[in-house]
Amino acid sequence: MKVEMHMHTSEVSPCAMVRAAAGVREYKKAFYDGIVITDHFNDYVLSGFIGSDREKVAKYLTGYKIAKDQGEEIGITVFFGIEACLLGSRNEFLLYGLEPEFLYEYPKLYTLSMKELLQEVRGAGGIVVQAHPYRGYCTQEDHQYLDGVEVYNGNPRHDSRNHLAMDFANQYPHLIKTSGSDYHQLGDLAFGGMIFPQKLYTEKELRDALLTREYGLICK
Repeated sequence: MKVEMHMHTSEVSPCAMVRAAAGVREYKKAFYDGIVITDHFNDYVLSGFIGSDREKVAKYLTGYKIAKDQGEEIGITVFFGIEACLLGSRNEFLLYGLEPEFLYEYPKLYTLSMKELLQEVRGAGGIVVQAHPYRGYCTQEDHQYLDGVEVYNGNPRHDSRNHLAMDFANQYPHLIKTSGSDYHQLGDLAFGGMIFPQKLYTEKELRDALLTREYGLICK
């Protein structure tokens, strides 16, 4: 199963330029079998939404829900994910294995400390993967607060220095390695992703597949 692990939608992420349904159709044409929607979840994005915390979470979930509906229509599996950024830092973390309802319990997830983030995500059955840790504005997080590292980020407009991310992950055997295109624009299509030997249907199955480490990385 070929899965894009890092995709944004313009319904939610201000930096994205492709609407959810259109992005799903593009990945279907590129012969991917699955996509994880990982829209940005941070103070900047959420403060731009109107209403209560619950209403803001509902707005955040619109990109994922539209993508999921489109996926069901054309035959590509869409998984829920999050790209979180905590207050006081520009580091970003891909959260996999969670259900959308998780955010209704943590509508201000971005106010947690790194230690708290790991604790709450793991407690809900998810995992924390640092995205593009060696991109210019980022710093490598302490490995003890991570389940994995995005060792390959395929976004063509950034120098993510993927070789350094791979070197870091290789130092710590407990770290999962992931790859994603970091899709924001049409030109970002299919520059990364992962190959799993089995068909996956749910967020928990995706998490379990990551934990087995029985997968291949797409590194273009």
